[in-house]
Amino acid sequence: MLDVRTAFDAKTAPDVKTLFEVKTAGMMTKAAGMVLAAALLCSPAHAATTRLMAGAGKSVIEITPAMLPIDGFGQIHDPLAARVVVVDNGVTRLAIVVVDQTSIFDQAVTEMRDSVAKIARTGADNVFVIASHTFSAPHMVSPDHLPPGMTMSVAQASASRAYRDAVTTAVAQAAADAVKGLREARIGFANGQSDVNVNRNVPSADGSWLGANDAGPSDKELAVLRLEAPDRRPIAVLMNYAVQSAIMDHSIGSDGTKGVTADLGGAAARQVEGQYDGAVALFLTGAAGDQAPGYTARRNVYDKDGHFRGEDLGDKAWTLVDLQGERLGQEAIRLTEGAAASSSSPVLRTLSGTVPLDRQERPRNLGDIRPSRSYLFKPAGTVEAPWFLMQIGDTAIVGVQAELSAITGKYIRDHSPFCHTMVVTMVNGAAKYMPDAASYKAITYQAMNAQFGPGAAETFASAIHEGLNRLKAGADH
Repeated sequence: MLDVRTAFDAKTAPDVKTLFEVKTAGMMTKAAGMVLAAALLCSPAHAATTRLMAGAGKSVIEITPAMLPIDGFGQIHDPLAARVVVVDNGVTRLAIVVVDQTSIFDQAVTEMRDSVAKIARTGADNVFVIASHTFSAPHMVSPDHLPPGMTMSVAQASASRAYRDAVTTAVAQAAADAVKGLREARIGFANGQSDVNVNRNVPSADGSWLGANDAGPSDKELAVLRLEAPDRRPIAVLMNYAVQSAIMDHSIGSDGTKGVTADLGGAAARQVEGQYDGAVALFLTGAAGDQAPGYTARRNVYDKDGHFRGEDLGDKAWTLVDLQGERLGQEAIRLTEGAAASSSSPVLRTLSGTVPLDRQERPRNLGDIRPSRSYLFKPAGTVEAPWFLMQIGDTAIVGVQAELSAITGKYIRDHSPFCHTMVVTMVNGAAKYMPDAASYKAITYQAMNAQFGPGAAETFASAIHEGLNRLKAGADH
Protein backbone atom coordinates (compact mmCIF):
# COMPACT_ATOMS: atom_id res chain seq x y z
CA MET A 1 0.00 0.00 0.00
CA LEU A 2 1.31 3.43 -0.92
CA ASP A 3 1.91 5.72 2.04
CA VAL A 4 -0.85 8.31 2.44
CA ARG A 5 1.73 11.01 3.01
CA THR A 6 2.72 11.26 -0.65
CA ALA A 7 3.73 14.84 -1.47
CA PHE A 8 1.64 17.40 -3.31
CA ASP A 9 3.08 18.75 -6.55
CA ALA A 10 5.20 21.77 -5.60
CA LYS A 11 4.57 23.44 -8.96
CA THR A 12 0.84 23.34 -8.34
CA ALA A 13 1.07 24.82 -4.85
CA PRO A 14 4.26 26.93 -4.52
CA ASP A 15 3.19 28.37 -1.17
CA VAL A 16 2.82 24.93 0.40
CA LYS A 17 5.51 23.04 -1.48
CA THR A 18 6.48 20.91 1.52
CA LEU A 19 2.91 19.64 1.93
CA PHE A 20 2.80 15.98 2.96
CA GLU A 21 6.57 15.51 2.68
CA VAL A 22 6.75 14.17 6.23
CA LYS A 23 9.18 11.42 5.34
CA THR A 24 12.09 13.86 5.16
CA ALA A 25 14.27 14.31 8.23
CA GLY A 26 13.30 17.94 8.66
CA MET A 27 9.59 17.28 8.58
CA MET A 28 9.96 14.30 10.91
CA THR A 29 11.72 16.58 13.39
CA LYS A 30 8.93 19.12 13.01
CA ALA A 31 6.30 16.42 13.43
CA ALA A 32 8.00 15.17 16.60
CA GLY A 33 7.98 18.71 17.96
CA MET A 34 4.28 19.03 17.18
CA VAL A 35 3.56 15.79 19.05
CA LEU A 36 5.50 17.04 22.10
CA ALA A 37 3.72 20.40 21.99
CA ALA A 38 0.35 18.67 21.71
CA ALA A 39 1.16 16.48 24.70
CA LEU A 40 1.97 19.54 26.78
CA LEU A 41 -1.15 21.41 25.68
CA CYS A 42 -3.35 18.41 26.46
CA SER A 43 -1.85 17.83 29.89
CA PRO A 44 -4.02 17.94 33.04
CA ALA A 45 -2.58 21.40 33.83
CA HIS A 46 -5.45 22.83 31.79
CA ALA A 47 -8.10 22.06 34.39
CA ALA A 48 -11.79 22.54 33.71
CA THR A 49 -13.23 25.83 34.93
CA THR A 50 -16.80 25.49 33.67
CA ARG A 51 -19.22 22.59 33.57
CA LEU A 52 -19.88 20.87 30.27
CA MET A 53 -23.38 19.66 29.41
CA ALA A 54 -24.23 17.26 26.60
CA GLY A 55 -27.32 15.58 25.18
CA ALA A 56 -28.03 13.43 22.15
CA GLY A 57 -31.06 12.34 20.18
CA LYS A 58 -31.88 9.95 17.33
CA SER A 59 -35.03 9.79 15.24
CA VAL A 60 -35.92 7.44 12.39
CA ILE A 61 -36.85 8.99 9.05
CA GLU A 62 -40.27 7.47 8.43
CA ILE A 63 -40.57 6.29 4.82
CA THR A 64 -44.11 5.00 4.37
CA PRO A 65 -45.18 2.44 1.72
CA ALA A 66 -47.14 5.25 0.04
CA MET A 67 -43.87 7.06 -0.75
CA LEU A 68 -42.42 4.09 -2.64
CA PRO A 69 -41.08 3.86 -5.22
CA ILE A 70 -39.13 7.07 -4.84
CA ASP A 71 -35.96 8.11 -6.67
CA GLY A 72 -35.50 4.53 -7.90
CA PHE A 73 -35.87 2.99 -4.42
CA GLY A 74 -38.59 0.41 -3.99
CA GLN A 75 -37.57 -1.40 -0.80
CA ILE A 76 -36.23 -0.51 2.66
CA HIS A 77 -33.44 -2.68 4.00
CA ASP A 78 -32.67 -0.68 7.15
CA PRO A 79 -34.02 2.65 8.41
CA LEU A 80 -32.49 6.03 7.74
CA ALA A 81 -32.14 8.31 10.74
CA ALA A 82 -31.28 11.79 11.94
CA ARG A 83 -28.91 12.08 14.88
CA VAL A 84 -28.14 15.21 16.89
CA VAL A 85 -25.69 15.97 19.68
CA VAL A 86 -25.81 19.24 21.65
CA VAL A 87 -23.02 20.50 23.91
CA ASP A 88 -23.12 23.50 26.26
CA ASN A 89 -20.53 25.01 28.60
CA GLY A 90 -22.72 27.71 30.11
CA VAL A 91 -21.47 30.28 27.63
CA THR A 92 -21.82 28.66 24.21
CA ARG A 93 -24.11 25.96 22.86
CA LEU A 94 -23.18 23.90 19.79
CA ALA A 95 -25.09 21.29 17.82
CA ILE A 96 -23.97 18.63 15.34
CA VAL A 97 -26.61 17.07 13.10
CA VAL A 98 -25.96 13.94 11.02
CA VAL A 99 -28.64 12.95 8.51
CA ASP A 100 -28.61 9.74 6.48
CA GLN A 101 -28.50 11.39 3.08
CA THR A 102 -26.13 11.29 0.10
CA SER A 103 -25.95 15.08 0.19
CA ILE A 104 -28.14 17.94 1.34
CA PHE A 105 -28.92 20.90 -0.88
CA ASP A 106 -28.29 24.46 0.34
CA GLN A 107 -31.94 25.37 0.90
CA ALA A 108 -32.54 22.28 3.04
CA VAL A 109 -29.29 22.90 4.96
CA THR A 110 -30.41 26.43 5.82
CA GLU A 111 -33.82 25.20 6.95
CA MET A 112 -32.29 22.48 9.14
CA ARG A 113 -29.72 24.80 10.71
CA ASP A 114 -32.41 27.36 11.50
CA SER A 115 -34.75 24.69 12.89
CA VAL A 116 -32.13 23.10 15.13
CA ALA A 117 -30.84 26.51 16.24
CA LYS A 118 -34.34 27.47 17.34
CA ILE A 119 -34.89 24.19 19.18
CA ALA A 120 -31.47 24.29 20.82
CA ARG A 121 -31.69 28.02 21.55
CA THR A 122 -28.44 28.93 19.86
CA GLY A 123 -27.26 30.63 16.69
CA ALA A 124 -27.42 28.94 13.30
CA ASP A 125 -23.65 29.44 12.95
CA ASN A 126 -23.25 27.08 15.91
CA VAL A 127 -25.02 24.25 14.07
CA PHE A 128 -23.27 21.83 11.72
CA VAL A 129 -25.53 19.82 9.40
CA ILE A 130 -23.72 16.81 7.95
CA ALA A 131 -24.83 14.24 5.40
CA SER A 132 -23.70 10.72 6.33
CA HIS A 133 -23.09 10.27 2.59
CA THR A 134 -24.96 7.02 2.20
CA PHE A 135 -25.50 6.57 -1.53
CA SER A 136 -28.64 4.55 -0.90
CA ALA A 137 -31.10 7.21 0.27
CA PRO A 138 -33.61 9.20 -1.77
CA HIS A 139 -32.52 12.75 -2.50
CA MET A 140 -34.36 15.60 -0.78
CA VAL A 141 -35.41 17.21 -4.02
CA SER A 142 -37.97 19.99 -3.76
CA PRO A 143 -40.67 19.59 -6.44
CA ASP A 144 -40.97 23.37 -6.45
CA HIS A 145 -37.24 23.93 -7.18
CA LEU A 146 -36.16 21.17 -9.55
CA PRO A 147 -32.69 21.14 -11.16
CA PRO A 148 -32.63 22.17 -14.85
CA GLY A 149 -33.95 19.44 -17.12
CA MET A 150 -35.58 17.41 -14.32
CA THR A 151 -39.33 16.81 -14.21
CA MET A 152 -41.67 15.04 -11.80
CA SER A 153 -45.10 13.50 -12.14
CA VAL A 154 -47.83 14.44 -9.67
CA ALA A 155 -47.28 11.17 -7.77
CA GLN A 156 -43.51 11.67 -7.68
CA ALA A 157 -43.92 15.25 -6.45
CA SER A 158 -46.25 14.09 -3.67
CA ALA A 159 -43.82 11.38 -2.55
CA SER A 160 -40.90 13.83 -2.69
CA ARG A 161 -42.70 16.37 -0.50
CA ALA A 162 -43.67 13.66 1.99
CA TYR A 163 -40.10 12.39 2.15
CA ARG A 164 -38.67 15.87 2.63
CA ASP A 165 -41.14 16.45 5.46
CA ALA A 166 -40.15 13.12 7.04
CA VAL A 167 -36.48 14.12 7.05
CA THR A 168 -37.06 17.56 8.55
CA THR A 169 -39.42 16.09 11.16
CA ALA A 170 -36.80 13.52 12.19
CA VAL A 171 -34.13 16.23 12.50
CA ALA A 172 -36.39 18.38 14.68
CA GLN A 173 -37.33 15.41 16.91
CA ALA A 174 -33.71 14.35 17.35
CA ALA A 175 -32.73 17.92 18.24
CA ALA A 176 -35.55 18.19 20.77
CA ASP A 177 -34.49 14.91 22.39
CA ALA A 178 -30.89 16.09 22.55
CA VAL A 179 -31.85 19.29 24.33
CA LYS A 180 -34.17 17.44 26.68
CA GLY A 181 -31.37 15.03 27.56
CA LEU A 182 -28.75 17.67 28.38
CA ARG A 183 -26.76 16.62 31.44
CA GLU A 184 -23.31 17.00 32.92
CA ALA A 185 -20.68 15.49 30.66
CA ARG A 186 -16.99 14.91 30.12
CA ILE A 187 -14.99 14.59 26.91
CA GLY A 188 -12.80 11.68 25.82
CA PHE A 189 -10.88 11.14 22.61
CA ALA A 190 -9.09 8.17 21.04
CA ASN A 191 -7.83 7.18 17.63
CA GLY A 192 -6.88 3.88 16.06
CA GLN A 193 -6.83 2.07 12.74
CA SER A 194 -9.47 0.29 10.69
CA ASP A 195 -8.85 -1.45 7.37
CA VAL A 196 -12.36 -1.11 5.95
CA ASN A 197 -11.60 1.47 3.24
CA VAL A 198 -9.50 1.29 0.07
CA ASN A 199 -8.32 3.76 -2.55
CA ARG A 200 -10.75 3.58 -5.44
CA ASN A 201 -8.56 4.86 -8.30
CA VAL A 202 -7.28 1.89 -10.30
CA PRO A 203 -4.75 2.25 -13.16
CA SER A 204 -6.53 0.54 -16.06
CA ALA A 205 -5.57 -0.15 -19.67
CA ASP A 206 -7.33 3.02 -20.75
CA GLY A 207 -6.46 5.27 -17.83
CA SER A 208 -7.40 5.63 -14.18
CA TRP A 209 -10.83 4.29 -13.27
CA LEU A 210 -12.92 3.17 -10.32
CA GLY A 211 -12.35 0.00 -8.32
CA ALA A 212 -10.24 -1.17 -5.38
CA ASN A 213 -6.57 -0.19 -5.47
CA ASP A 214 -4.72 -1.66 -2.49
CA ALA A 215 -1.52 0.07 -3.65
CA GLY A 216 -3.13 3.52 -3.66
CA PRO A 217 -3.01 6.13 -0.87
CA SER A 218 -5.50 5.38 1.91
CA ASP A 219 -6.05 6.87 5.36
CA LYS A 220 -6.92 4.14 7.87
CA GLU A 221 -7.24 6.33 10.97
CA LEU A 222 -10.51 6.07 12.90
CA ALA A 223 -11.04 8.85 15.43
CA VAL A 224 -13.63 8.72 18.23
CA LEU A 225 -14.89 11.58 20.37
CA ARG A 226 -16.73 10.30 23.44
CA LEU A 227 -19.15 12.42 25.43
CA GLU A 228 -19.91 10.68 28.70
CA ALA A 229 -21.95 11.24 31.85
CA PRO A 230 -20.18 11.39 35.25
CA ASP A 231 -20.94 7.68 35.71
CA ARG A 232 -18.89 6.97 32.54
CA ARG A 233 -21.92 5.98 30.49
CA PRO A 234 -21.56 7.32 26.93
CA ILE A 235 -24.03 9.99 25.90
CA ALA A 236 -22.76 10.26 22.33
CA VAL A 237 -19.95 8.78 20.26
CA LEU A 238 -18.68 10.68 17.23
CA MET A 239 -16.83 8.49 14.71
CA ASN A 240 -14.66 10.06 11.98
CA TYR A 241 -13.36 7.83 9.18
CA ALA A 242 -12.40 8.38 5.54
CA VAL A 243 -14.80 6.19 3.58
CA GLN A 244 -17.86 6.67 1.45
CA SER A 245 -20.93 4.79 2.69
CA ALA A 246 -21.36 3.28 -0.75
CA ILE A 247 -21.46 -0.52 -0.42
CA MET A 248 -24.91 -0.74 -2.06
CA ASP A 249 -24.53 2.23 -4.40
CA HIS A 250 -26.85 1.69 -7.41
CA SER A 251 -27.13 -2.04 -6.72
CA ILE A 252 -30.34 -3.50 -8.09
CA GLY A 253 -32.25 -6.10 -6.06
CA SER A 254 -34.27 -9.09 -7.23
CA ASP A 255 -37.38 -6.88 -7.41
CA GLY A 256 -35.69 -4.59 -9.94
CA THR A 257 -35.30 -1.63 -7.56
CA LYS A 258 -32.66 -0.17 -5.27
CA GLY A 259 -32.82 -0.69 -1.51
CA VAL A 260 -32.82 2.12 1.04
CA THR A 261 -30.03 1.74 3.60
CA ALA A 262 -27.87 3.87 5.88
CA ASP A 263 -25.11 1.62 4.50
CA LEU A 264 -21.65 1.35 6.08
CA GLY A 265 -21.83 4.42 8.32
CA GLY A 266 -25.27 3.47 9.59
CA ALA A 267 -24.28 -0.13 10.26
CA ALA A 268 -21.21 1.00 12.22
CA ALA A 269 -23.30 3.48 14.22
CA ARG A 270 -25.85 0.80 15.09
CA GLN A 271 -23.02 -1.47 16.28
CA VAL A 272 -21.90 1.21 18.74
CA GLU A 273 -25.42 2.10 19.86
CA GLY A 274 -26.14 -1.57 20.48
CA GLN A 275 -23.35 -1.69 23.07
CA TYR A 276 -24.30 1.48 24.95
CA ASP A 277 -27.93 1.69 25.94
CA GLY A 278 -29.30 5.16 25.22
CA ALA A 279 -26.14 6.48 23.56
CA VAL A 280 -26.24 7.98 20.06
CA ALA A 281 -23.43 7.26 17.56
CA LEU A 282 -22.80 9.79 14.80
CA PHE A 283 -20.80 8.79 11.71
CA LEU A 284 -18.79 11.73 10.36
CA THR A 285 -17.53 11.07 6.84
CA GLY A 286 -13.86 11.96 6.54
CA ALA A 287 -11.78 12.93 3.51
CA ALA A 288 -13.21 10.13 1.40
CA GLY A 289 -13.30 11.50 -2.13
CA ASP A 290 -10.97 8.70 -3.23
CA GLN A 291 -11.87 6.16 -0.50
CA ALA A 292 -14.43 3.40 -1.04
CA PRO A 293 -15.47 0.45 1.13
CA GLY A 294 -13.20 -2.53 0.55
CA TYR A 295 -16.09 -4.64 -0.78
CA THR A 296 -19.08 -3.26 -2.66
CA ALA A 297 -22.14 -4.73 -4.38
CA ARG A 298 -21.39 -3.10 -7.72
CA ARG A 299 -17.75 -3.10 -8.69
CA ASN A 300 -15.36 -3.26 -11.58
CA VAL A 301 -13.39 -6.50 -11.92
CA TYR A 302 -10.02 -6.06 -13.66
CA ASP A 303 -8.08 -8.68 -15.63
CA LYS A 304 -4.30 -8.99 -15.93
CA ASP A 305 -4.24 -6.65 -18.93
CA GLY A 306 -6.01 -3.83 -17.08
CA HIS A 307 -9.39 -4.27 -18.75
CA PHE A 308 -12.48 -4.37 -16.57
CA ARG A 309 -16.06 -5.55 -16.49
CA GLY A 310 -18.83 -4.42 -14.17
CA GLU A 311 -20.63 -6.80 -11.83
CA ASP A 312 -23.49 -6.44 -9.35
CA LEU A 313 -24.05 -8.89 -6.48
CA GLY A 314 -27.56 -7.56 -5.90
CA ASP A 315 -29.36 -9.00 -2.88
CA LYS A 316 -26.35 -11.15 -1.97
CA ALA A 317 -24.37 -8.02 -1.11
CA TRP A 318 -26.34 -7.08 2.01
CA THR A 319 -24.00 -9.29 4.02
CA LEU A 320 -21.17 -6.95 2.99
CA VAL A 321 -22.95 -4.08 4.76
CA ASP A 322 -23.34 -6.10 7.94
CA LEU A 323 -19.77 -7.43 8.02
CA GLN A 324 -17.94 -4.21 7.17
CA GLY A 325 -20.21 -2.16 9.43
CA GLU A 326 -19.54 -4.62 12.22
CA ARG A 327 -15.79 -4.37 11.69
CA LEU A 328 -15.74 -0.57 11.71
CA GLY A 329 -18.18 -0.42 14.61
CA GLN A 330 -16.21 -2.87 16.74
CA GLU A 331 -13.05 -0.81 16.38
CA ALA A 332 -15.06 2.28 17.32
CA ILE A 333 -16.29 0.47 20.44
CA ARG A 334 -12.74 -0.52 21.36
CA LEU A 335 -11.63 3.09 21.02
CA THR A 336 -14.66 4.35 22.94
CA GLU A 337 -13.75 2.07 25.84
CA GLY A 338 -10.22 3.46 25.86
CA ALA A 339 -11.16 7.14 25.48
CA ALA A 340 -10.28 8.46 28.91
CA ALA A 341 -12.15 11.59 29.99
CA SER A 342 -10.20 14.77 29.34
CA SER A 343 -9.58 17.27 32.12
CA SER A 344 -8.99 20.13 29.71
CA SER A 345 -11.25 23.17 29.76
CA PRO A 346 -14.40 22.54 27.70
CA VAL A 347 -14.01 25.49 25.36
CA LEU A 348 -16.76 25.61 22.73
CA ARG A 349 -16.26 27.83 19.70
CA THR A 350 -16.94 28.03 15.98
CA LEU A 351 -15.23 29.87 13.15
CA SER A 352 -15.97 29.92 9.44
CA GLY A 353 -14.69 31.47 6.25
CA THR A 354 -14.42 31.08 2.49
CA VAL A 355 -11.51 30.68 0.10
CA PRO A 356 -11.51 31.74 -3.58
CA LEU A 357 -10.29 28.77 -5.61
CA ASP A 358 -9.69 28.06 -9.27
CA ARG A 359 -12.73 26.60 -10.94
CA GLN A 360 -13.00 24.25 -13.90
CA GLU A 361 -15.77 23.13 -16.22
CA ARG A 362 -17.52 19.90 -15.30
CA PRO A 363 -19.00 17.54 -17.89
CA ARG A 364 -22.69 18.22 -18.44
CA ASN A 365 -23.42 14.51 -18.28
CA LEU A 366 -21.72 12.11 -15.84
CA GLY A 367 -22.02 9.46 -18.54
CA ASP A 368 -19.43 11.39 -20.53
CA ILE A 369 -16.78 10.64 -17.91
CA ARG A 370 -14.70 7.58 -18.79
CA PRO A 371 -11.11 6.37 -18.42
CA SER A 372 -8.74 8.57 -20.36
CA ARG A 373 -5.03 8.98 -21.03
CA SER A 374 -5.49 12.65 -21.92
CA TYR A 375 -8.01 15.16 -20.65
CA LEU A 376 -8.31 18.92 -20.95
CA PHE A 377 -9.16 20.53 -17.60
CA LYS A 378 -10.80 23.77 -18.71
CA PRO A 379 -10.48 26.79 -16.36
CA ALA A 380 -13.77 28.53 -15.57
CA GLY A 381 -12.89 31.44 -13.30
CA THR A 382 -13.02 31.12 -9.53
CA VAL A 383 -15.42 29.76 -6.93
CA GLU A 384 -15.73 30.43 -3.19
CA ALA A 385 -15.22 27.33 -1.05
CA PRO A 386 -16.49 27.57 2.54
CA TRP A 387 -14.92 25.96 5.61
CA PHE A 388 -16.39 25.56 9.08
CA LEU A 389 -14.45 24.97 12.29
CA MET A 390 -15.84 23.78 15.61
CA GLN A 391 -13.87 23.42 18.83
CA ILE A 392 -15.01 21.03 21.56
CA GLY A 393 -12.43 21.08 24.33
CA ASP A 394 -9.09 19.99 22.88
CA THR A 395 -10.68 18.69 19.69
CA ALA A 396 -11.14 20.67 16.49
CA ILE A 397 -13.68 19.55 13.90
CA VAL A 398 -12.82 20.79 10.43
CA GLY A 399 -15.95 20.87 8.30
CA VAL A 400 -15.96 21.32 4.51
CA GLN A 401 -18.58 20.84 1.81
CA ALA A 402 -16.16 19.42 -0.73
CA GLU A 403 -15.10 15.78 -0.89
CA LEU A 404 -11.36 15.89 -0.20
CA SER A 405 -8.81 13.21 -1.04
CA ALA A 406 -7.43 11.17 1.84
CA ILE A 407 -3.97 12.72 1.72
CA THR A 408 -5.46 16.22 1.95
CA GLY A 409 -7.46 15.26 5.02
CA LYS A 410 -4.43 13.65 6.63
CA TYR A 411 -2.28 16.68 5.96
CA ILE A 412 -4.84 18.99 7.58
CA ARG A 413 -5.11 16.69 10.59
CA ASP A 414 -1.38 16.14 11.04
CA HIS A 415 -0.52 19.85 10.91
CA SER A 416 -3.36 21.11 13.10
CA PRO A 417 -2.39 23.11 16.21
CA PHE A 418 -5.03 21.22 18.23
CA CYS A 419 -4.42 18.12 20.29
CA HIS A 420 -7.03 16.24 18.27
CA THR A 421 -8.51 17.06 14.88
CA MET A 422 -11.31 15.49 12.85
CA VAL A 423 -11.66 16.35 9.16
CA VAL A 424 -15.29 16.01 8.07
CA THR A 425 -16.77 16.42 4.60
CA MET A 426 -20.38 17.01 3.46
CA VAL A 427 -20.76 19.71 6.13
CA ASN A 428 -23.43 22.40 5.62
CA GLY A 429 -23.88 21.47 1.98
CA ALA A 430 -22.11 19.64 -0.81
CA ALA A 431 -19.62 20.74 -3.48
CA LYS A 432 -18.50 17.51 -5.23
CA TYR A 433 -14.82 16.57 -5.36
CA MET A 434 -11.72 18.59 -4.52
CA PRO A 435 -8.89 16.22 -5.55
CA ASP A 436 -5.21 16.55 -4.70
CA ALA A 437 -2.65 17.44 -7.38
CA ALA A 438 -1.71 13.81 -8.06
CA SER A 439 -5.32 13.02 -8.96
CA TYR A 440 -5.26 15.53 -11.80
CA LYS A 441 -2.00 14.10 -13.11
CA ALA A 442 -3.53 10.60 -13.06
CA ILE A 443 -6.79 11.90 -14.63
CA THR A 444 -8.97 10.21 -12.03
CA TYR A 445 -12.75 10.12 -11.98
CA GLN A 446 -12.70 12.63 -9.13
CA ALA A 447 -10.51 15.06 -11.09
CA MET A 448 -12.75 14.94 -14.15
CA ASN A 449 -15.90 15.30 -12.01
CA ALA A 450 -14.63 18.20 -9.88
CA GLN A 451 -15.73 21.81 -10.09
CA PHE A 452 -12.39 22.82 -8.57
CA GLY A 453 -9.26 23.12 -10.68
CA PRO A 454 -5.74 21.75 -10.13
CA GLY A 455 -4.10 23.28 -7.05
CA ALA A 456 -7.39 24.06 -5.27
CA ALA A 457 -6.92 21.42 -2.55
CA GLU A 458 -3.45 22.68 -1.67
CA THR A 459 -4.63 26.28 -1.41
CA PHE A 460 -7.67 25.19 0.58
CA ALA A 461 -5.60 23.18 3.06
CA SER A 462 -3.34 26.17 3.67
CA ALA A 463 -6.34 28.45 4.34
CA ILE A 464 -7.86 25.94 6.74
CA HIS A 465 -4.64 25.83 8.73
CA GLU A 466 -4.72 29.60 9.03
CA GLY A 467 -8.28 29.28 10.35
CA LEU A 468 -7.27 26.58 12.84
CA ASN A 469 -4.44 28.77 14.13
CA ARG A 470 -6.86 31.67 14.55
CA LEU A 471 -9.32 29.44 16.40
CA LYS A 472 -6.57 28.13 18.67
CA ALA A 473 -5.19 31.60 19.36
CA GLY A 474 -8.65 32.89 20.25
CA ALA A 475 -9.20 30.03 22.65
CA ASP A 476 -5.87 30.66 24.38
CA HIS A 477 -6.69 34.30 25.17
